[in-house]
Amino acid sequence: MQNKMPSAVVLCGGEGMRLRPLTKNIPKPLIKINKKPILYYIISHLLDSGIHDLYIATGYRSNKIEDFMNKEFKGVTYKIVNSGKVDLLKRIKDCANYIENDFIVCYGDTISNINIKKLIRFHKTNSKKITITAYPLKSSFGVINLNKYNSVIGFREKPVLNELINIGYFYFNHNHISLLNNRGNFLNFISYLVKNNILKSYIHKGIHITINTLAELEYANDNIAKLLK
Repeated sequence: MQNKMPSAVVLCGGEGMRLRPLTKNIPKPLIKINKKPILYYIISHLLDSGIHDLYIATGYRSNKIEDFMNKEFKGVTYKIVNSGKVDLLKRIKDCANYIENDFIVCYGDTISNINIKKLIRFHKTNSKKITITAYPLKSSFGVINLNKYNSVIGFREKPVLNELINIGYFYFNHNHISLLNNRGNFLNFISYLVKNNILKSYIHKGIHITINTLAELEYANDNIAKLLK
């Protein structure tokens, strides 16, 4: 088990309400960027990184995901796990029932060029903890600094901030599965990990695109070429 590449769980079950009307009839991971669905880029990256055992956690419009996978990734080893309308934690637990080795959990609306082999090496430096991947937060606005007299003493246009954001790519050892039980929901689960010092973070500084809104979808279409270089 230790020498095997991890499996991957791709979370694709949400309704994508902030992208309506685009998601009225299709799940968010099937929204197209440069003529290819978001899910296509995610799975292609996992396969290129050497991960070939996939679990697609579905719910909303699961049949659409199933049709896409059957058509686009027919020769790939994958399992559709349809949990219905549930919390993320339930989706992960349902997939974990089928997994026999370590696994990575990633979001079905997040495209990244994260170096998965580096992520794995980082995780193994202290594999007792679960690893979460973080990304530097860039402000969408110009940031103003004031002195006590409200005079502007600094201005930065859309700076990279000190805070980091969660972009998924959680690495779980197989023995971490028991930690998923009795946590209520995904937010409670993360809070439990933080409180008990079981969570560490791998920082990704490459390309990251999350599609939650129409504005982010427009950004993705404008920037996807950078990811494909």
